[in-house]
Amino acid sequence: MRYLYSAMEAKEVDHHAIHTIGIPGLVLMEKAAMTVAAVLIELGKQIGVYNQIRILAVCGTGNNGGDGVAVARILHEQGYQTAITVIGQTEHMTEDMKKQMEIAVNCEVPVLSANSILEENFDIILDGLFGIGLSRPIEGVYAEMIERINKSPAMVVALDVPSGVHVGTGEILGTAIRAEYTVTFGVNKIGLVMFPGCECAGEIIVGDIGFPRMSCRSVNPGHYFYEKDDLLTSLPPRKKHSHKGSYGKVLIVAGCETMAGAACLAAKAAYASGAGLVRVLSSECNRDILLEYVPEILFTGRGEKMSEEQLREIADWADSIVIGPGLGLSAESERIVRFFVEYSHVPTVIDGDGIRLCRRVTDGLAPNFILTPHVKEMSVLTDISVQKLTENLIDTTRKAAKKWNCIIAQKDARTVVSDGDECYINVSGNQGMATGGAGDVLAGIIGGLLGQHAMPFEAAKTGVFWHGLSGDVIAAEKGTYSLMASDLIDGMSKVVAELKRKDEKRGVI
Repeated sequence: MRYLYSAMEAKEVDHHAIHTIGIPGLVLMEKAAMTVAAVLIELGKQIGVYNQIRILAVCGTGNNGGDGVAVARILHEQGYQTAITVIGQTEHMTEDMKKQMEIAVNCEVPVLSANSILEENFDIILDGLFGIGLSRPIEGVYAEMIERINKSPAMVVALDVPSGVHVGTGEILGTAIRAEYTVTFGVNKIGLVMFPGCECAGEIIVGDIGFPRMSCRSVNPGHYFYEKDDLLTSLPPRKKHSHKGSYGKVLIVAGCETMAGAACLAAKAAYASGAGLVRVLSSECNRDILLEYVPEILFTGRGEKMSEEQLREIADWADSIVIGPGLGLSAESERIVRFFVEYSHVPTVIDGDGIRLCRRVTDGLAPNFILTPHVKEMSVLTDISVQKLTENLIDTTRKAAKKWNCIIAQKDARTVVSDGDECYINVSGNQGMATGGAGDVLAGIIGGLLGQHAMPFEAAKTGVFWHGLSGDVIAAEKGTYSLMASDLIDGMSKVVAELKRKDEKRGVI
């Protein structure tokens, strides 16, 4: 697991290191510059001959600019051809930026005009225009400079964050640097992994700039993501001495007359995630389709109207419930959703049509519920426009989870899972998963994990992560154009098998 920091949290770490521990800001700036210089030296070996590459540091008047000036000076002293361009009014320079400029000039580092980007050829341009404090749209000479840098054939390396990317959301503030690499200082930042900011960041390198462990521990970030090796430790254990009853009974309430496929995908995914038994409650006309596609299921046909006694009997059978995939929006479907919302005492996933119907029947849930809306369904749930939701997925997910008193996994290019306090940001998955049925598979995976007695928040995070890793494995095999939802189920076992082989080689298993 890796933590992600907002601008405020990153500043708190920096402030603690300077004002509580007592490390001067210039010392941290020097360490940051040395880290970046080492990265540039390695990159230079890829595109040039040792120190013959030309590097331009484009700097603003703040401390981010000071970092850039220090990098240019350090490499200049090592024989590299470096130069500095400063954008902005010099009277607005921070004290540390002024000091770095003074040192650089004393070391005879060339200071060039802004037109130098167009007039001269550079191999690497270092973006030191804005740091993590930027919160308003970029305009004027800064916007013009970013446009020049983006049009340059040089490799672009951003310092801490590409200028123009909002550190807390990944939003583009008017315009932004498009970097091949971003060397971020001390801790990783939220905006570097969220869209569209992550598309500007390129490859992210978290550079050690000398923050003491105490300074990092002084802040408790509420955002994080999983790395591939985290999956095996997140999955429910499989004991050698066990039977199907050991791994839970999952009820899938899904599939109207015209959408049997949703129930098929959810049921098969629940089994693939390790569930012991899966029972599907679906329209009677889906019986043959479901039993052919997933012969392992227990099937219960849903007639024109089931009694509440029958529904209670079915609900009481289950250790976890998934309701909504392909359920349709009929009055009978609404009645069934209302029943499970009011009656279910086991962990319950509500997906697809179930979310739209849930909005009709209640305005709050219990903590044992997990909602898995894509942004359009989230818009129905929250009365917030899709545009507003996508501008800040993290904040809207957290607030909705708190308001609805449940777990919410808001699905998008970066799915965000929140319990109202913490936010898990999923970095697995790819654009090939933007295909019909992928959400049904996710609902089934989470339901299967819940059936194995995983806690709701853990099941939601693990399910989203596993789902994305499966997509990545399949995309590597067949590309993103031909990926189908059913492929994701096949990918689940491939992911786990690959990780187990890796652990066996390391002697872990």
